[in-house]
Amino acid sequence: MQGYRTIDLNIFYREDWSEEAGTTWSDKLTIDAYIYESDGNGVRKYETGVLIECDFYETAWIADQFPMDEYGSDWWVFAEQLQSPTRRIAKILRGIEIDHIRKDPSIVITDSSTM
Repeated sequence: MQGYRTIDLNIFYREDWSEEAGTTWSDKLTIDAYIYESDGNGVRKYETGVLIECDFYETAWIADQFPMDEYGSDWWVFAEQLQSPTRRIAKILRGIEIDHIRKDPSIVITDSSTM
């Protein structure tokens, strides 16, 4: 089986915790980009080191595409599924060298042989 690679985005509202305030959530989204690779040996995700902190406009645009009541506060989508709100985000994602993997996968998902 021939595989494929694409950019997989973990989009989330950053969570912080302190003893004084407890859990607080950012009011802006963060995008963490991974290289998603799938083939006959399973699925692997490689960290790219690309972390995009959205501004209020970008957050509103993305949140409109992925409503919290359906997607929650932390979700995954392929880059092709995201209508980029700004040229800045589009440029950053286009700059990821999808065919250049520099390290071991950070997430490995394999098919189960028994279940």
